[in-house]
Amino acid sequence: MKKKIITLVVLCLQQLMANAQNSRVNNYLPVSVQSRQKIEKLISLMTVEEKAHQLASFYPNANQRLNIPHMQAGEALHGVVASGTTSFPEAIALGGSWDTTLVESVATAIAAEARALGVHQCYTPMLGVQREARWGRFEEGYAEDPYLVSRIGVAFINGLQGRGLQRFDKNHVVATAKHFVGDGEPLLGENGAAVEISLRSLHEVHLPPFKAAVEEAHVGAIMPAHHSLNGVPCHINTDMLIGVLKNEFGFGGLIVSDNNDIRWVQDKFHVTASRDETITKALEAGVTTELAWQQPWGNLRMYGPDLINGVKSGKIPMALLDNAVRKVLEFKFLLNLQNEENPMGKDMSFMEKGTGSKDDGADVFFSQINKSLSSPRKNYLSVINNKAHDTLALNAARKSLILLKNSNNILPLKSTDFKTIAVIGPNADTVRLGTYSTTEPKYFVTVRQGIEKLAGKNIKVLYDKGTDIQNPKAGSITQALTIARQADINILVLGDDAKTVMENVDRDDIALPGQQQQLLEQVTALGKPVVLVLLHGRPPGIQWAKENVSAILDGWFLGQNTGTAIAEAIFGKINPAGKLTVTYPRNVGQTPAYYNALTPGRPRELWQASSDPTYPFGFGLSYTKFKYTNLRLAKTTMGDNDTNYAEVTVTNTGSMKGDEIVQMYIHDEIASLTRPVKELKGFQRVSLLPGQSKNVSIPITKKALEFWKDGKWITEAGSFEVMVGTNSVELDTVKLTLTK
Repeated sequence: MKKKIITLVVLCLQQLMANAQNSRVNNYLPVSVQSRQKIEKLISLMTVEEKAHQLASFYPNANQRLNIPHMQAGEALHGVVASGTTSFPEAIALGGSWDTTLVESVATAIAAEARALGVHQCYTPMLGVQREARWGRFEEGYAEDPYLVSRIGVAFINGLQGRGLQRFDKNHVVATAKHFVGDGEPLLGENGAAVEISLRSLHEVHLPPFKAAVEEAHVGAIMPAHHSLNGVPCHINTDMLIGVLKNEFGFGGLIVSDNNDIRWVQDKFHVTASRDETITKALEAGVTTELAWQQPWGNLRMYGPDLINGVKSGKIPMALLDNAVRKVLEFKFLLNLQNEENPMGKDMSFMEKGTGSKDDGADVFFSQINKSLSSPRKNYLSVINNKAHDTLALNAARKSLILLKNSNNILPLKSTDFKTIAVIGPNADTVRLGTYSTTEPKYFVTVRQGIEKLAGKNIKVLYDKGTDIQNPKAGSITQALTIARQADINILVLGDDAKTVMENVDRDDIALPGQQQQLLEQVTALGKPVVLVLLHGRPPGIQWAKENVSAILDGWFLGQNTGTAIAEAIFGKINPAGKLTVTYPRNVGQTPAYYNALTPGRPRELWQASSDPTYPFGFGLSYTKFKYTNLRLAKTTMGDNDTNYAEVTVTNTGSMKGDEIVQMYIHDEIASLTRPVKELKGFQRVSLLPGQSKNVSIPITKKALEFWKDGKWITEAGSFEVMVGTNSVELDTVKLTLTK
């Protein structure tokens, strides 16, 4: 009898917990009771084929019989991948602005253009914490630091989805945070490589951006990663997708597969023996929709005929299919898609029928949106041609630009000092937007064009390509040297192109690709001032440049206004203020390199080499000078429930207006687990006039002092170093005591 009572109590408790969890997840999406009733009615009326049809992501998923609208997905990493849309700075460049308000504004503009083009869900942002410079997807992320990725990521999601009453309205989209989880630290820098990582590292480094995305921004969708995590493919990893994402974080949105990855669970990882088992495990893990290359009903799609046949045979539970359909319909109601101008989307039935059309079986996934499935609104041109978006893109480029070196204050250039300027390099006069960009941009200002426009009539501008990144014979270093000899100063524009850094194109080196290093060295050997401008997608090996050139301006990829922003910086129309969000290693042998490593057991010593990176995390110069004084804490002792503040006075001691990014790091001096040497826990971008001072106050809460141990986040009483300064190296320190 006693056992029965105990069993009954346990069952009741389990049901209460389940109800609480379901309530938590349901509250994640503000779907009305009336809408939920309609959803259940629709599910009851659908055939198995119609249900499976709802799970197609990117491909047609409308149901004309039941008047269910189409939900279009698309790419929008730093602008919608469609003809004539606004191209903003690449993700890694936007991170370099350290400006969350700016980032949210950029994402808001992207969302407006997406919806105008008939796109409702965007496969962005990429929240991987980047710890591997060889990785081809490096440019898609924001930083090597989980706190900074979290702040930028939350801002981007809020911009895409909207806040408050604007959330998921007609000008906003469903954001898709990716890739869950740990793809920023792949073995050998190989995209999709197996990830073997401790639970501590997962929870402290790779999961926090997703936790923030769910708990703070209520991100609508999550995309699992290509790889296996500790032996389990991410697309069937119930520990992560259910245990952590849903149960711990409270995620209640869509989970969309990455391209073809449900199929690869069986065909590449070989952890399932049949299509039925593979699909069942994916659905059990909560993967609600599928992105699969080629035709929606082609042989790469798992949530098509294989799912239908499995359900009809009873090998795949109908309830799993219904749960996935239910989630899709919730978003279609939330987005109010039935009131779109063309709610059913374009007629793409030829893709299912295999009519022999030239588009039959085409790679629709990577095609331009307006050449695929979306149905643009009648006014879409006025939205994507909004001049305010162009102004915002220029402002974002300005704020993202990073000054790495400026010997003898050679920059900004003075027109009285230089009469002839040579602009040289494979990136000087060509479109460089970075990955996941439109192939038909609205416009693109090259560095050469930007300099020619601002140089004026009194300065002669010469140009030569010098070399080609992919085909060095297409250029001539000899010809470039002829041009360089005629100039008073040489501006070399070097870096990456679309083939040296992109998804599935990793590198075993981080040096400037092709013959760019030779070009750089030979031009520098002429003895004339050299300004190196970098347009690139991964941390470059530029130690030689640091030691030998006059100045370095780093833009990553700055979007459609690249040349304008760089020229403005070169001629002093703007003052660069961006900071690095990743460490720049000296060479590939230093990778992976990140500032917040665990305290080592021995000091590092390399044979005949320095272990210091070329540039540290958080680094960036200005045309003016900033002085930090009077670092203090609001209180030197605090408890778990307190909010404290690190306060410092920052003064512009130079002669030019400028922005400074004040950074706060914390180190736990004594802990029961080895802790990182320092961790970013706060930052603030401030603008100061010459001679102006501002008191900067950065909050410190329990969250900044905790760490993950034995399956939970904890704090331990003791002493902490609170460090504030201009980058991760140049810091002042005060002591904080945490009491219990």
